[in-house]
Amino acid sequence: MLPTKSLFGDGLRSLCLLFALCHGAVAAAEPLPAAQGPVLLSLTGNVATTNAGERADFDMAMLQQLPQHELTTETPWTEGAHRYSGVLLRDLLARVGASGERIRALALNQYHVDIDWATAAGLPVLLATHQDGEAMKIRDKGPVWILLPLSDMPALNTKQHHEMMIWQLRTLDIR
Repeated sequence: MLPTKSLFGDGLRSLCLLFALCHGAVAAAEPLPAAQGPVLLSLTGNVATTNAGERADFDMAMLQQLPQHELTTETPWTEGAHRYSGVLLRDLLARVGASGERIRALALNQYHVDIDWATAAGLPVLLATHQDGEAMKIRDKGPVWILLPLSDMPALNTKQHHEMMIWQLRTLDIR
């Protein structure tokens, strides 16, 4: 697993990714290997790099190969602050060369929310796979939970942003 980075400490790199994502010009750097373990997350729609037909499937090892970030935050659904780690949504989108105007995030129970591209590119949206150092299980809102740094950015602590923070994420459909 790669070392984790603070969501707020990688300014130049994040700015470059933000620019590229906003303009839909990100090209995947290399072929995406096939998932070897259970698939936790699939990307469908406008993705340039796939590994399972027309979609990009990721297992835990593949997600952990991407740059890892962490945040400590409180949420409306947990008691107290917890430390979460995982990959930034914008890094995952860049890895598969995704482009579009919105992203439909779909949970295991078919709950879905549409995230506009500017939000995905402009906010530190974390696809958390670990809570307090432990891999998240389905019964604990995992294995992937969309999180925002609510404690560090109180302006995000709104109903609109809460609705975006779906747990048990299974698919990101890029439109």
